[in-house]
Amino acid sequence: MNRCTIDYKTIKSTQPEIISRIIEIDEESPNCFREMDRLLRSDQVVASFILRVANSPIYNRSQPIRTLPIAISLLGINIIRSLVILAFSRSVFSKNKNALVRTHIWQHSLLVAIASYNICSELGKSADCEEAFVAGLVHDIGKILLFTHARKDYMDALTYALESDCSSREAEQRFLGTDHYQIGEQAVRAWKLPSQFQLYIGTDLDQLAPGQAENKILLWLAIANNLIKGAGIGANPCDLDVRKEKLIAYGLNEEYADYLLDEAFFQKLIDDEIYQFCANDHS
Repeated sequence: MNRCTIDYKTIKSTQPEIISRIIEIDEESPNCFREMDRLLRSDQVVASFILRVANSPIYNRSQPIRTLPIAISLLGINIIRSLVILAFSRSVFSKNKNALVRTHIWQHSLLVAIASYNICSELGKSADCEEAFVAGLVHDIGKILLFTHARKDYMDALTYALESDCSSREAEQRFLGTDHYQIGEQAVRAWKLPSQFQLYIGTDLDQLAPGQAENKILLWLAIANNLIKGAGIGANPCDLDVRKEKLIAYGLNEEYADYLLDEAFFQKLIDDEIYQFCANDHS
């Protein structure tokens, strides 16, 4: 079995060199805002996407964001860079009609991001909500990279994981010689993302190690991930009692676990503006 090799500098998108250069921007540079604005302007698809998402309820700052410089200054380099990765992911999956891929990678990541945001908003601090959202968006970026670089082998791994009901890590190691945790952690380093993203991307969210739940962003992410996987988006579905038991194991009380498992909460995620825009707009 040959280990899958990822070229982190060559992202398959409309303008891969632009996306790569945006990801590589040094936030410590005095010219980082100007460089980000210049690069975003050179890719109208990404620029339009950034402005649309920046004006969504998650990021809106009570005033319309009509220009890229305002979006960059209000949201910051790291959030803009993460939205660029979201734009890249959307461009990959908007062209792919495979139902398994769209459901278990793309829609899973979107729903986990939105669920993380909502759970953090209800149980945590409002100041942490944006990071919880971005953590959800990128937590499975390793799967996206494996899919874009080794499509057939990754599809074999995904199919095997679902049919055998084994972990995605086990299936990926079997067919690709690596897994999305390793690839994701390497992407964080290659793209110079904030170091805490290695925790969000490289952690087995099904089984938090002792002490990891003290990181509240990671805890909200793990709860959201298990909630969405239990619904059959990202893995095979679980019985309701099993799903509830898993949520309570993360420290949730029974009342809040029931609230998250209620159809109304899931419908709230589906109705979210960002989900509707990203999951259903194939243009």
